[in-house]
Amino acid sequence: MPHGNLKPTNVILAGSNYDARLTDYGLHRLMTQAGIAEQILTLGALGYRAPELATMSKPVPTFKADVYAYGVMLMELLTRRSAGDIISGQSGAVDLTDWVRLCDQEGRGMDCIDRDISRGEEHSQAMDELLSISIRCILPVNERPNMRQVFEDICSIST
Repeated sequence: MPHGNLKPTNVILAGSNYDARLTDYGLHRLMTQAGIAEQILTLGALGYRAPELATMSKPVPTFKADVYAYGVMLMELLTRRSAGDIISGQSGAVDLTDWVRLCDQEGRGMDCIDRDISRGEEHSQAMDELLSISIRCILPVNERPNMRQVFEDICSIST
């Protein structure tokens, strides 16, 4: 079942291994037709809502929309910027996903990765691959991978 409102505040790291646990899972299904399910999906969390949900008259959560939100969260981890941040640059002000996409298109995707994360050293191949995965997660819905593909891609990264 798709989550429908995936964002960092709905992910809890539990136990000594920091296992990820999702909260508010499927909350939209608990709402009545007259309730606020559409409000949750229409508003979405700033920066995490997949673009295709904005064009639907009655948005419905999908696995592909969850993949989009997951990709945004990966970008946040790599860049240490928030999904709702507006970033000013040479091409004007853009949001996080547009900034990362633009940097990648210009061949400077690694400029997006926060220097503190890489400890001031050259970015590792693993960071390159994670950034690439995050960008694939925010592709248009018909090009976006499914979560199993994302999982397999992450598992195949060697450090």
